[in-house]
Amino acid sequence: MNIKQIETFVRIVELGSFQAAASVLCASPSTVSARIKELERHLGTELFDRSFHRAQPTARGQAFYEHARRLVEFTSALARDMRAPQAMTGLLRLGVVGVVANTWLPRLVAALRNTCPGVTLRIDANLTRLLLERLGEGRLDLAIVAGEVADPALHGVPLGTDRFVWMSGPGGPQPPADGRALSPRELARHPILALTEDSHHHLIVKHWFRDGGVALAPATSCNSMNVLAELTSRGLGTSLLPRHAYRSELAAGRLVELPTTPDLPAVSFSLVHHRERVPPLADTVAALAQVASDLPSAVT
Repeated sequence: MNIKQIETFVRIVELGSFQAAASVLCASPSTVSARIKELERHLGTELFDRSFHRAQPTARGQAFYEHARRLVEFTSALARDMRAPQAMTGLLRLGVVGVVANTWLPRLVAALRNTCPGVTLRIDANLTRLLLERLGEGRLDLAIVAGEVADPALHGVPLGTDRFVWMSGPGGPQPPADGRALSPRELARHPILALTEDSHHHLIVKHWFRDGGVALAPATSCNSMNVLAELTSRGLGTSLLPRHAYRSELAAGRLVELPTTPDLPAVSFSLVHHRERVPPLADTVAALAQVASDLPSAVT
């Protein structure tokens, strides 16, 4: 005797027929019939009076139904409780791009700790391409990445967008006094600080300079956007940085936005997981990340 057999019996009694129960349980009528026969064999009694057109429980079947119904309700409630975030335990491997790690990740970690106290979090702060590779290899459960996710094997939940703009420091190049925008060729006269080729942004920046008639030749490259921002604020070059993420530094004058043309496209951020390996906490983390994220849903 098992819970599937008992649930099948309960559904037949409640719905009035083997056929209706089979439909609700997504099982074939022959499977439903076999479950009941095995249950009757185990109990040593007939549960249905088969002389009626409708599935009518026998007196013993009706008595068994009262116990069976409570058991099915209990197991359903138990399954719901065990799937609840508060009951989750184990390791969650979360990949995060640097700009998120340096801004609103602490809010997400705090929310996860409050919602899922039994879960241990392992964070991998890295570049988007590397995070997507590790997600595909099964080395990460979830990842917060930058840019559109083109892989059909991955599912993404949008978390907002940011506009990337060229920035300098107080001691670096300043916006032209006449208010005009700088071209790629003009910007290339100054030291360029750039993310490495593994970055989502590297190819975008490379094409931006190429379309402006000049090759990208970074004076310094690294894999940390926060390091680029710090070097830029010290007047060591210009770099492409997210406006919203560094709005405090811009407001304080530690960073200066340089008007450039043409504009670079806004960059979207999303929480992704593999469609065939959906972590139990995927929906919970997605909901918490959407609340924790301070990224605007659209930028101009």
